Amino acid sequence: MGLDEEGFEIDLADALGATESPSQQTLTLYIPDRDREGREIGTQRRWVIEAAELLAKIGGGVTIQPPVEGGWYDAGANQVIWERPVIVYTHVRPKPFVDSLPRLRGFLHRLGRETMQGEVALEFGEEFYKIQVFEP
Repeated sequence: MGLDEEGFEIDLADALGATESPSQQTLTLYIPDRDREGREIGTQRRWVIEAAELLAKIGGGVTIQPPVEGGWYDAGANQVIWERPVIVYTHVRPKPFVDSLPRLRGFLHRLGRETMQGEVALEFGEEFYKIQVFEP
């Protein structure tokens, strides 16, 4: 539903000829290119493709953005660790999302563990989550 200029509600899906109801939430993963020490991991593309395949199953499609610049503060070293994460996202379909939660959890914990992250971040809707302890 949306509003036109005069404040009337319109059925945007109908107005545009959309065949499905709109997705209510977006799931976004951040795929790092560096480990917690700031060293390049060298396998970012493999992780991006694996994340994209998983998210495509959850949402029916996936978007991979080019690397962006970002950083996180390492309090122990008293410095910002700069990196170029790739952002991968999908618009969630509820049933595939719920069905994929065990696989998503496994992927995120494996990503953190195998690439030696201090934390792995993801967004779901308007919530930002950080995983800092990775299961074996």
